[in-house]
Amino acid sequence: MLTRRAAIVFGTAHLLTGLLVAGGVFFGLPARWAPVDVSAVAVIALEATAGAGLLRATDWAERIARVTCVVALALGLGLVTVLSVTAAWLSGIYGPVGFGGAMVLSLVAALALPYLVVVPVVELVWLRPPATHPDPRGARG
Repeated sequence: MLTRRAAIVFGTAHLLTGLLVAGGVFFGLPARWAPVDVSAVAVIALEATAGAGLLRATDWAERIARVTCVVALALGLGLVTVLSVTAAWLSGIYGPVGFGGAMVLSLVAALALPYLVVVPVVELVWLRPPATHPDPRGARG
């Protein structure tokens, strides 16, 4: 169970992440591509729902927050991996000319890493169920 302060922090983080994904995909990218757009819409909807649920302290907020974190983490790791591999390829194949493109892709990966990888991991650890410890006296009562 989240404390009220943690729910406010994570709820705000979800809403901020949704806004950043919306801005980055729908205003920052010059071209539309269905897999990116559909993934972005899914992440934006999940982030908005989880953020609103946590801020309003609903019963279902922690469950949707977990789902949102898993989806954001999976897509975030995929995005950072693809951007990193593409940056390395551009730099290796095109040399000094590809270095500029590699720098841009590396910057985007560095900007996506905190919101789509680090925050979801921290929240998943925070939301994990409490550990159950065995009885130190053993099975005997």
